[in-house]
Amino acid sequence: MFSTVSAQIQVIDLTADVRVGFRCVANRTVDIIVIHSTHCVGVDTFSINCVMEQFKEYNVSAHYVIGRDGQIYQLVKETDIAFHAGKSELPGTQRKNLNTSSIGIEIINTPHTPPAKEQYEALVNLVKDIQKRYEIKYIVRHSDIAPDRKTDPWLFDWDTFITQLKD
Repeated sequence: MFSTVSAQIQVIDLTADVRVGFRCVANRTVDIIVIHSTHCVGVDTFSINCVMEQFKEYNVSAHYVIGRDGQIYQLVKETDIAFHAGKSELPGTQRKNLNTSSIGIEIINTPHTPPAKEQYEALVNLVKDIQKRYEIKYIVRHSDIAPDRKTDPWLFDWDTFITQLKD
């Protein structure tokens, strides 16, 4: 169940458990990372299993989900298209429908609960790791690419995150 994305990043590989919310493809170019927030509506707000059930219900997914403790879960292989961005457009370009060219990362938090320190650390490490494998030109928030529909990532300190990426 544990796999290593690279020497520095350990993830729990749940790709075999995810049956919806993605499409296998033979070849794709990835140059965007989209940061999201998600949580479970109901009793188990921060449960990865509950989040996965919700994704299944809505036929969506993401490549990665970061739990409150900083644990990284991989739901979809990076080579496949995850349905995370929805109707989307990259600002300053004519590019639309960004699922095909992006990797989606969900952080489990709520509009009233900011991400934990461990989540920021895991996110920075994961993004740096992805940047070693792909020529990433854009790192964006879900709200940047779907401003009329989305407000996530919630309570996220974007400036600190970007600064930490440069360290």
